[in-house]
Amino acid sequence: MSLKKVAFFDIGLIVDVLVFERERVIRQQQEAIRELSTPVLQLRERLLLLPIIGVIDTYRARLITESLLQEIRATRARVVVMDITGVATIDSRVANHIMQTVAAARLMGAQVIVTGISAPVAQSLVALGIELGTLDTVGDLQGGIERAEHTLGYRLMQAGAPELVDGRWNGAS
Repeated sequence: MSLKKVAFFDIGLIVDVLVFERERVIRQQQEAIRELSTPVLQLRERLLLLPIIGVIDTYRARLITESLLQEIRATRARVVVMDITGVATIDSRVANHIMQTVAAARLMGAQVIVTGISAPVAQSLVALGIELGTLDTVGDLQGGIERAEHTLGYRLMQAGAPELVDGRWNGAS
């Protein structure tokens, strides 16, 4: 009888360990999926892009803030383009969290340019009474990147346009 109890105890212990290990793997996979869902990309020196796609809940909003602030510090970024084209709706909590993220980035020395605010999102923000006076917005991602590059002092040239280099026209046909 006591051998049977030991065998059941061993089986129970093995099952507990397997369940614990499986839950740990699931948590790791969920964390990896969340991190991949909010990438912070370095476009140029001191210029980051944060494309946000899908639903933003409070947990994901916190993750976005943490990821962005870590990358600002790691890359010494001065400008961040936050593109919310892929966000269908924003409630007051998420809007406030975005504003807090922008404020935290400013405290770290980075300007945030928000792009891709859709008409429904804009109407929601106005209806919610969210104060956006301090938010730097541009209609689309391309415009946001252009403004960021201008802010950083990058000079944009049309491909193939002639340029005066060392007293000679370079690129002229």
